[in-house]
Amino acid sequence: MAVVTDETTTSLVFARWTLHGDGRLTGVEADIQLPPKEGHVLRLLLASGGALMTKDRLLELAWPRGEVAEESLTRCIYSLRKHLRADKGFIKTIYGKGYRFTCPVRTGDQPRAVAHVCAVCGQASNVQG
Repeated sequence: MAVVTDETTTSLVFARWTLHGDGRLTGVEADIQLPPKEGHVLRLLLASGGALMTKDRLLELAWPRGEVAEESLTRCIYSLRKHLRADKGFIKTIYGKGYRFTCPVRTGDQPRAVAHVCAVCGQASNVQG
């Protein structure tokens, strides 16, 4: 199920991380102001609900004016994984197709109710109550 967000105000929470509406990524001993494109791509992946985000769709949404090489998206994903450190496995490459976010995501104002445990990070997912 996709997470519907108001990109300017909604915080998205996954594992020990929070992506804030202003593009800051915070976690244990981390407070990173992501560049705008990295923040946008991460938000798109988080909001996808674990569904495959094709390279073409990510490029279309993050670089709407076009004229950008696929290499830009590849570098963006590389940087996001670097920021996520040990949790870099949350962004799974589906070779030749795109990317999938593998960890449960909830909005910052969403109440906590355990639905299932993420096989990658061991975190219990949260759903609205």
